[in-house]
Amino acid sequence: MDRPRLKAHFTPQVIDGSKVFLLAEGQHYLVQAAGAGKLLPYLDGRRTVAEIASALSEEVPLPQTLIAIRKFAAFGHLANGRPDWPDATLAFWDAQGIDPVHAHDALSRTEFTVVACEGADAAPVVPVLREHGLRIRTRSVEEEAAGPGGTLSVVVAGDYLDPALDRLNAAYLAAGHPWALVKPGGITLWVGPVFQPGRTGCWACLAQRLAGNRQVERYLAGKRGGGVPYHPARESAPAGPAVAGGLLAVELARIAAGAASSRLEGRMTTIDLRTLGVAEHTMVRLPQCPACGDPTLISERSPKIALSARSARHVTDGGYRIEPPARTYARLEKHISPLIGAVTRLHTFADQDNGVTYSFTAGHNFAMIGDNMDLLRRNLRGQSGGKGRTEVQARVSALCEAIERYSGVWRGEEPVTEAAYADLDPEVAVHPESLLHFSQAQYAGREEWNKDPAHRLHLVPERFRTDLPIDWSPAWSLTEERERLVPAGYAWYGHPDLERHFYCVGDSNGNASGNSVEEAVLQGFCELVERDAVALWWYNRARRPAFDLDSLRDPYVDTVREFYRGMDRDLWLLDITTDLGIPAFVGVSHRTGHPVEDVIVGFGAHLDPRIAAIRTLTEVNQFLPSVERRDERGETLYLDDDVATLAWWKETKLAEQPWLVPDPALPARTLGDYARSDGGDLAGDVQTCVARAAAAGIEVIALDQSRPDLELSVVRVIAPGMRHFWRRLGPGRLYDVPVSLGWVPEPRAEDDLNPTSVFF
Repeated sequence: MDRPRLKAHFTPQVIDGSKVFLLAEGQHYLVQAAGAGKLLPYLDGRRTVAEIASALSEEVPLPQTLIAIRKFAAFGHLANGRPDWPDATLAFWDAQGIDPVHAHDALSRTEFTVVACEGADAAPVVPVLREHGLRIRTRSVEEEAAGPGGTLSVVVAGDYLDPALDRLNAAYLAAGHPWALVKPGGITLWVGPVFQPGRTGCWACLAQRLAGNRQVERYLAGKRGGGVPYHPARESAPAGPAVAGGLLAVELARIAAGAASSRLEGRMTTIDLRTLGVAEHTMVRLPQCPACGDPTLISERSPKIALSARSARHVTDGGYRIEPPARTYARLEKHISPLIGAVTRLHTFADQDNGVTYSFTAGHNFAMIGDNMDLLRRNLRGQSGGKGRTEVQARVSALCEAIERYSGVWRGEEPVTEAAYADLDPEVAVHPESLLHFSQAQYAGREEWNKDPAHRLHLVPERFRTDLPIDWSPAWSLTEERERLVPAGYAWYGHPDLERHFYCVGDSNGNASGNSVEEAVLQGFCELVERDAVALWWYNRARRPAFDLDSLRDPYVDTVREFYRGMDRDLWLLDITTDLGIPAFVGVSHRTGHPVEDVIVGFGAHLDPRIAAIRTLTEVNQFLPSVERRDERGETLYLDDDVATLAWWKETKLAEQPWLVPDPALPARTLGDYARSDGGDLAGDVQTCVARAAAAGIEVIALDQSRPDLELSVVRVIAPGMRHFWRRLGPGRLYDVPVSLGWVPEPRAEDDLNPTSVFF
């Protein structure tokens, strides 16, 4: 360092001559050396080290001078030389850790191109960029699309889904040319991302997420015959271009000067001019992107699911997991964004944290089928739920459920076989009737039944036509280790087959996610077990024994029960374990001392009975916020307006529904009554589940729905013959198994089954 200079962003303060405090925004350092205080005035970048030493020779010995200079330099507090620039400009570059001389030279050699999409005005932005020392030239979209100019291009758009961006993106990818997007209009300004071909995702990656989250615009585009949900902002504030352009200019200057990283590379910043709120949104690169990736990662994905031995390191809550929930959350948090996230929001369901019951909701874009306003409304309110005994577990539970729902949406890139069932091998293709289980009477009365809004979860579809070609998705039989074909309309949300042949209702039964495919398959199968057990118990109104919560010997359980008692509520568990031998429970809580009992229920199943019981309790907790608020008269203030749900809470009386309370004639089950797994081998646990299902004559099939852009395994587990807990009253396990287990003395007639359907 020939001419040392104290970096200009520091304000020095000297104490006792030898202690130099260096203050900057958000920083403070201490340099302690004999003579350091006297050295400061000479660290101006205009003197050599020899000249400094000579000037101080009468006051500070040469060794002390050299030691003090080395200490300042060792901590990175010195720069070399003094450009003839304003102190504020020097301070800016010094604070970035970038040599101002190098920055000046780099900016003088770098030319930026500004391009305005149709309807967008770049004129207010260009002067702002030039004021920051950037060399700017303007070009049209046509000129840029023919061949990008400059070192980096800035595209000004009124909407990030402007169709012109598709052409520009293709040109930039072909040329390997970096570029940036900015939306300086509107109430909310958008700055970035900066796209670096080969390093970040491209505009097509961004547009896929952005378009998916515009559900109303997509609906309206569909009404107009299709197209992009394009919606440029009409509002504008005079300060918008200056704010957006200024922020962008700072980052472009840093990029030109060779900064190690840019906050806008692969990221977008939004500024809400109403609230002055600033948010950062991570753009996720899609490895399967048709523009910058390899779409065959999905379109040619093998259906085979190979299980590997893995040990579950986290087994205290939420199932068997190979890593703790906090680590999973840290990995997946970047996928949350209301604009470009696979998950649009994540927040607590309760009004306030009570420290006992944790419940979160997460939003996600969903699939539309045809001109369906009711579905649009539900999608806009739609949310995934998460529960847990800790806040982070509930948060991760909601986040992962939202990702699994997002992953299950049909996008048209998935591999399928189009054929009529009659033309397929019945040993390969799975007939929908083995999955749906509607009765002949339900099909006969479907039109009248479906008119009732209370039946929205229990719609009866059309009878399946075996002569009509539909799409079939390849899946993997874990039971027989071979490929099977399952109806794509059943396996995916929003498949277009259901517009012309409404043979089923897409649902989430068996959809599950995990840090590994083994986690996901185990979780998905346990959900099938849970819902199958609930259907057998619920519709037969079978009396079941209690599960002794004291046998868990868990302080958390005691805390939850005490919390419920403080709310004038009882809480208990029923054992509904079926012929599969996998522990399954129902949790029931009701309000005491009030004519409206607000009965809430939750379910859980798992190989580990302790986890099954805790999952059941936390699912009861998940519903508690909907009924816990009361007005000044003690009446419940409900958070749900669903007709069937409100009817259940307001009208259900335990005295009239004895199947909801433990059967006093049956001894309570305890933890010691169940075989237990320790999660030592998740693949082995899956094989145990498959073997138990096979013993009951049930095949287990898994469809991989994982997306390469999401670091989470997602599967749809399908088990023909097992029952959904929605109202599907066809013959099979619903009637046979309760008799074989001794729950009921003889099969019920269809008309004698519980007239109330499961309401969620």
